[in-house]
This record gives sequence, C-alpha cells and structure tokens, in this order.
Amino acid sequence: MAEDYQVHDRRSAMRSLLKLRPYLQPHVHRLTVSVAVMLLGAGASIVLPMVARIAIDRYIGPGDIAGLIRLILGAVTLFILVNLSNAVRARLMAQVGQDIIRDIRRDLFHRLQSLPVSFFDKIPVGKVITRLTSDVDALSELVSNAIVNMIIDSLKLFGFLGVMLWLDVRMTAITLLFLPLLVFAITVLNSRIHKAEDLVREQASAVNANSQETISGMRVIQAFGAQEYFDERFAKANKELLNSGLRAVRVFAYFWPLVDLSWLLSLAALLYFGGRWVMAGSTTTGTLIAFISYSGQFFGPLRGLSQAYRIIQRALAGAVRIDDIFATPAEVDPRLPAMPPIAGEVEFKDIVFGYDNDEIVLRDISLKAEVGETIALVGHTGAGKTSIINLLCRFYQPQSGQILVDGCNVLERELVSYRRQIGLVLQDPFLFSGTLRENLRFGAPDASEEQMWQALQTVGLADPFRQQGITLETMLTERGSNFSTGQRQLLSFARALLADPRILILDEATAHVDTVTEQKVQAALEKLLEGRTSFVIAHRLSTIRSADQIIVIGKGKILERGTHEELLIQRGEYWQLVAAQESAATASLTA
Repeated sequence: MAEDYQVHDRRSAMRSLLKLRPYLQPHVHRLTVSVAVMLLGAGASIVLPMVARIAIDRYIGPGDIAGLIRLILGAVTLFILVNLSNAVRARLMAQVGQDIIRDIRRDLFHRLQSLPVSFFDKIPVGKVITRLTSDVDALSELVSNAIVNMIIDSLKLFGFLGVMLWLDVRMTAITLLFLPLLVFAITVLNSRIHKAEDLVREQASAVNANSQETISGMRVIQAFGAQEYFDERFAKANKELLNSGLRAVRVFAYFWPLVDLSWLLSLAALLYFGGRWVMAGSTTTGTLIAFISYSGQFFGPLRGLSQAYRIIQRALAGAVRIDDIFATPAEVDPRLPAMPPIAGEVEFKDIVFGYDNDEIVLRDISLKAEVGETIALVGHTGAGKTSIINLLCRFYQPQSGQILVDGCNVLERELVSYRRQIGLVLQDPFLFSGTLRENLRFGAPDASEEQMWQALQTVGLADPFRQQGITLETMLTERGSNFSTGQRQLLSFARALLADPRILILDEATAHVDTVTEQKVQAALEKLLEGRTSFVIAHRLSTIRSADQIIVIGKGKILERGTHEELLIQRGEYWQLVAAQESAATASLTA
C-alpha cells in the first residue's frame, strides 16, 4: 500500500480523489443551495468596504446626517445578511461533509472486512486504523471547508482586485508590489510545511501501530518483564514524531509573519502615498480608507487559498491511501455460484503453497477425507499444519493444485456460502466485547436460548456458568478477558458447534484446557463429530489416537499417513513423536 501520495504523480492523486465523487451525488441539492448562499455572501463582502468611502465622501464631508443614518442601516442590514449567509453555508457544508465522511468510513470499514487475510499480514493494524480516522478526517476537512472556502476566496480575490482597479490604479499597483513576498510564503514555505506535515502523519501512524501492538501484547510484556524494552521502543518512535512535529513548527513559524509583513508593508506604502495624494487632491479620503480596507481584505483570500491548498494536499494523500484499500481486490467474488450444502468430502490435490512466492511452505500435498472422517495433522512447529487449515478455510490461495469439497473446487465457489458451513476453533480464542449471547450467535444468528445452552452443556460450561450466575446477557470485556483462558477456549468451541458446521476444524483447540476438562470435551465430541468431517491439529498426540487418518507433516511435505496403530508399527516420524511425548510425561510425573 502506498504510504504517501508523493509516490504517485499529481494526476494519479487527483484521480484517486475524483473516484470519491459518487459520495457527493446524494447531496447535490444541499451543495447547490450552499453555492447560491456562498455567492450571495461573497458579493456582499465585496460591497461592504465601499460603505466607508460613500459615508466619508458623500455624507460625513457634506454633513448629511440623515443620509449617513440610512447608509449605516443599510450597511448593518448587509452585514447581517453576510453573516447569516455564512452561518447557513457553514451549517449546510458541515452536514454534507459529515454525511459524506460517514458513508466513506462505513464503506471503507466494509471493504476492510472483505479483504483477504494476506492484506492484514502486510499492514500493521495501527496504520489501518489511521486510514479509517486521520485520512478520512482529511477528506472531511476538504469537503466541509477547503473546497467552499477556496471558491469563496477566489471570488473575493478577483472581486476585490476589480474594485481596487476601479477605485485607483496607482494604489492597486502599490498593493501588488508586495505580492511576491506573499507568493513566496504561499508556494515555497507552504510546500515545505506540507512535506513536514506528511512526515508528521507518517510518524503518528507509526506511533499508533507501536501503541496498538504493545497494548495487545501487554500480558506477554509484563510476564517477561520487558517493559523497559518497549518503553525504549516507544520513546524512540515518540521522539521521531516529536522531531517531525518540531520541523513542521519551525517551517510554519515563518509563514504567517511573512504573510503579515507583506500586508503591513503594503499598508505603510498606501498610507504614505495615498495620504500625499489626498493632500494633493488627486483622490478622496473616503477612497483611501476604502482602499486600505480592500487591501487588507485582499490579502485575506490569499491566506485562505494557501490554507485550502494545504488541506487539499492532505486530502490528496488521504485519498490515495483510501483508494489503495478500495482498489485492493476483495476476497469475496459475488459472481461465483454459491456453495451447495456440504456433505463433507475434502480432497487436496497436488497443492503447492507459499505465503510468499519466493518461499514455498507446502509442496505436493495430496490427501482425502471421506464424509465424517477425522483427520489429524501432526508434526513439529513450522511443519505446515496450520497452512493446510488456512487453505481449507480459504484464507489464502495455493500457487497450484486444487482443493475439492464434495467434488467442487472451492476457489470456484462463492466464499461466504462456503465458510458458513465450516466451524473453526483456533488455539488463541478470540471473543469480542458484548454479551455472551452475541458471541455465541456469530455463526448461528437465529439460534434459540435452548440451543445455546445445549452447546454450552456439550463443552462442559453450562453447569459452571449457572453456578456462577453467568447468563446469556453477561457482558464480555475486550477479547473476553473477564473469563478464564480455558473458558474462552471452550466458548469459542461452543460457538463453532452452535453453527452446526459440516466441516469442523480444531487448531490446537484444547491447548488451554486442563486434562479433566479435555476428557469431557473429547467424550462429547465423539457424538458431535458423527457425520461431520473434522480436521484436528494437536500437539497432545493422546487426543488424536482415534482419528481415522493421522497425517504427519514435515518441512511442508506429507511424511507419513495412517491410523495410530499403523503409524506406530512403521516406527517412523510419528512413532518418534509419540515416544518423545510419553517420555516427557513420565519424566514430569516422577519429578
């Protein structure tokens, strides 16, 4: 994913921004009203400084009090009109901006959920969150403020310039004489400010990623007493963010003084030369005062345009990063036919797979599970067991070969209809904040209370929960941290069973369950797995003795396959694994 829009050319960045145009279409009527009000307000702002000229030259000089009162009342009315128009326009654009950002954030979040797991392997969570927050907020600022302000300021700029030329060409030339100083501030300094702010955003994204990872792993950090290391790592990232911020501040510190200096020099020149021309009678006092007012307001739109330019640059950067997410191919292809009801026959044919094309982790994997069979995958850590499960769940796609379920190539079937018929229990159970009921119903939204309690009964949680006063409305904190590790594991098990999957996958599903509880679960599974195909990854080889097939994986290949008894007779890799575990168990008992 692009980290900065500067890796794209300007046209590419603008194309990314223009791709978001459909979000504007539902709000065309409000935008039209805003533009009309904006034109009214801009026109009134251009007229207002003329009031001072008319008041001085036409009414104050001749002593026409009645005329002056009428002018003041008209000016107050115009002033109220300008402010009301600004208030209406600001409210309308704020509403439009917030609605658009809500829609973009909603679609972006939906898109993130449709992306393959491989996408999240490459992008830190903190940076993904930045896309949903900072980058979307940059677009909000563009829609709510920058575009409208840029139009208003452009209209005012040309309007003021036209009136100034009409009033006095000489004083207009004096005003424009100091314009290069402002142009320098807007172009050179603004460009440097933008680059510095880009770096600040990138460093902030890195700090977010660092913080998210540290907070997620807090238990491990505290368990190993590694707080000092992570303090130093965060301090380094935080210092880089500080230095980036200070660089931006140093550059920005020169911007507004130069802008103000250009106006002050212009004002001083106008007072000197304009004053002399008033004394000489070649212009009027009212014209000079009106011109000074126009001159001050003339620099205002230039400031506003420079601010709008910076907001546009930030929005372009955000649009590119957001477009990168929208452009990433979705994992789900709705054009594919739905997966029919699964019976449970699974076959891997000559599978070759690697998370990276340069590093293959599975080679020539061929295996077949008949309906209702239990397949156990065993082997040393890193052998490729979980990779086989990942392929079966379609978290990744093989480089070559086929995965058939009931004879259907799973890559040629619609993904959601396929996954809904698979139950998955991982070694690290993930529960979400919410009620127990909501967590259990993920895979079975229509499950009744009776069915949920039956699932809890099956995994041995129903009775303990009732004794502890835990109900289906009990709230789980983030990741279910208010439940024990074993309870979280069993809850994820109950959740999978409640979905009534045709294929059940257990990836070290009993790793955090004590021996007594594991025996109860195993007894329940013997009945529940009847008629279901199951794939079991287990380091505790005692739990898979009754499997229909035990497949030994080593270095990405199938080394052995057969039943427990058949593999023991072979006295190969599996026999060595069993002997090693039995020896370790005996040693622990005698210790």
